[in-house]
Amino acid sequence: MASLATRLPKGGAVGRCGAPRMSPLVLSLIATLWVSIIALGGIVFLFTRRPGARGEAFLLSFAAGVLLATAFLDLLPEAVARGPVGGNIFVATLAAMIGFFFLERVLHGFHEHEESHTRASRYLVLVGDGVHNFIDGVVIAASFAASPQLGLATTLAVTVHEVPKEIADFTILMSSGYTFRTALLLNFATGLMAMLGPLLFFSVQPIEHHLAWFMTATAGMFIYIAGSDLIPQLHHHRPGSGVWIYLPFLGGIGLMAALGAAVGH
Repeated sequence: MASLATRLPKGGAVGRCGAPRMSPLVLSLIATLWVSIIALGGIVFLFTRRPGARGEAFLLSFAAGVLLATAFLDLLPEAVARGPVGGNIFVATLAAMIGFFFLERVLHGFHEHEESHTRASRYLVLVGDGVHNFIDGVVIAASFAASPQLGLATTLAVTVHEVPKEIADFTILMSSGYTFRTALLLNFATGLMAMLGPLLFFSVQPIEHHLAWFMTATAGMFIYIAGSDLIPQLHHHRPGSGVWIYLPFLGGIGLMAALGAAVGH
């Protein structure tokens, strides 16, 4: 295992004016906490009160679009770019979907009533969101290990992507029956999983080398949640006319595509 010093940027431990300079680990932890707080603030700003049936359907449609776009336009392309040459990293995507299928069946077994589907969905969202946030933490740590400037740029990019995704996850938690306060606390707790990324990155060297596998697995989780839980709910939702409910779905995809084009992965 390489020593920590070999993975830090060159230039010494003091800044230009002789003041102590924060280590990449500290900067990474501050950055990941910042992303979690900004996402939490966006949720509080938007959800001043619980949405009605029509508003909930709108947000679920948006959430499905965001999760699919994050998987296909962000996680999978980045995993291919980082993945080993000749290695089939998409095995992790299939494994994650199979694992979530069996996990959901187990959760249905514990909750054998008409709300079992939504109860299972919220547990899957918490797992998928936690893993995704951990990956964000590793990416931020790797960027700060290269340079503070790259770390700041990466933090900005992650923040812009993270806010709509966290809003989508919060919507799913609310629709599954959690109160506003409980959903908010759980969403923030999964956001703090990002802080594990820097801690493991600077202590366990193989983490960075296997990041592509984590990304493809997370993509599988998001595809499963959107395809097996959210989209079927939209097909059975009848808040009114029906056609309008698919517009937020396309809007969520368009938003994540635009953010990806603007700030990169």
